[in-house]
Amino acid sequence: MSNDPGQQGAPQYYRPGPSTGRYPQYPQNPFPDGWSAGAAPVYPQQPAPPAPPQQDRPGPDRNPAAGDAAGGWGPPPAGLGDAPQGRTARPRQMVTALVALLAAGLPFVVMGIGAMFATINDAVLNDTGIPRAEIDAALAQTGLTMDQLTQFVRVMGGVFLVLALVWIALAVVAFLGAAGARIALAVLAVLYGATLLLMMAATIPLFAVLVVGLAATGVVLLFGRPASEWYATRKLGAASRS
Repeated sequence: MSNDPGQQGAPQYYRPGPSTGRYPQYPQNPFPDGWSAGAAPVYPQQPAPPAPPQQDRPGPDRNPAAGDAAGGWGPPPAGLGDAPQGRTARPRQMVTALVALLAAGLPFVVMGIGAMFATINDAVLNDTGIPRAEIDAALAQTGLTMDQLTQFVRVMGGVFLVLALVWIALAVVAFLGAAGARIALAVLAVLYGATLLLMMAATIPLFAVLVVGLAATGVVLLFGRPASEWYATRKLGAASRS
């Protein structure tokens, strides 16, 4: 069989132009003016494919997370922002304040528990450091016996224990972020400090001054600038979440 197109009759091609759905568009006739020996085939020029749309890329002054109507950027999905949103770091002054407040309250926890199980006798009275004559005069004036004095000391021990636990609880709550607890601590520091100094100034003044100093230091730190800014930031954060 000859490969000469002139001996095979006119070649058959599909009609050029858009496809009708029944035939493919290509191949088209490369010899629209008829074939002749030495003629070069002519192929239609196809239009170049359209260039892909240019997408804006975020530059130094573009912030996709903030949303850009001109560039088509929207807010990112939750949790995929530029920086994770976390809680404000607690200042170191808060930790120091907590330690000082706990140190001021823990001795009274120990003293309260010991007083609740104490038994008052002559040996205990002699070890108080108060002249025995003054103790006997006070007992005669009030009419208290040793048993009654023991009951009184145990009750006072329970009161000291409860007050010390309330103080410690307020210190912890203030450390966790309750601004109202530091106000309560300031009021109690004045009341407890004045009472403590009056009760123990004659017997153990150094201990009284040390405890009052620790309590005052803790309260002052809670009202200092770093702690106050931290409380304000927590308040604003709670308001925005609500």
